[in-house]
Amino acid sequence: MQKIVILLLSVSLSLFASEMQRIKIFTEHYPPYNMKNINGKLNGSSVEVLGAVLKEMGSKQTIKDVKLRSWTKSYKIAKKIKNAMVFSTTRTSSREKLFKWVGPIATTTIGVLALKSKHIVINKISDFNKYKIGVVLDDVGQTLLEEVGVDKSIFSYVNDEDAINVSFNRLKNDKIDMFSYNLNVAFVNAEMEGFDIEKYEVIYTLKVGELYFAFNKNTDDAVIEKWQKALDTIKKNGTFKEIQNKYK
Repeated sequence: MQKIVILLLSVSLSLFASEMQRIKIFTEHYPPYNMKNINGKLNGSSVEVLGAVLKEMGSKQTIKDVKLRSWTKSYKIAKKIKNAMVFSTTRTSSREKLFKWVGPIATTTIGVLALKSKHIVINKISDFNKYKIGVVLDDVGQTLLEEVGVDKSIFSYVNDEDAINVSFNRLKNDKIDMFSYNLNVAFVNAEMEGFDIEKYEVIYTLKVGELYFAFNKNTDDAVIEKWQKALDTIKKNGTFKEIQNKYK
């Protein structure tokens, strides 16, 4: 009887450990950090870091388990469902208590860009209120503008999976005056899609920060600690730097 109890306990602990390891992972098209290539496979610096972290933990999960969705959908799922995670996510003060964080996995600069031909100059925050600003729903470009006090009534939202492309077309067609987003991602994606990036300029920098894996706040601390330890390990052994150098 004692052996049966021990066996059942062992199986239960094994299943519990397996459940703790399995994370519902979501991301968006956000080059060069996370993106789908022409073969339909996910790649990018953050995707490769994720793969290295999973391997370091000995997880049965791989980057094939990542679900590519719009940012808005991915973000909402990670906020709502235990053991869900979204990346690459900028860590900000307004988001701090919404998630549990593992990182950093990259640096980021969030700012506002516009067509040079518009000659827009922002000297103070209230100047933004003269224009229509394009934002991706629930993206950091939106939340940072809110944090500094920009009037939300001037925001023009998109939540498409192809949100960056849509936003540049809206800039080009004079549907919006400016676009608030990760500057590196915006320009990399725009160039990939054939936009003449020389026609655009950064008119305001909102934040220089860092990107993270953002886990649902009800995810067990033991899971977060395991992921952070694995990330720290690949930073120490050179794997992380090797990945970052590939995308410079």
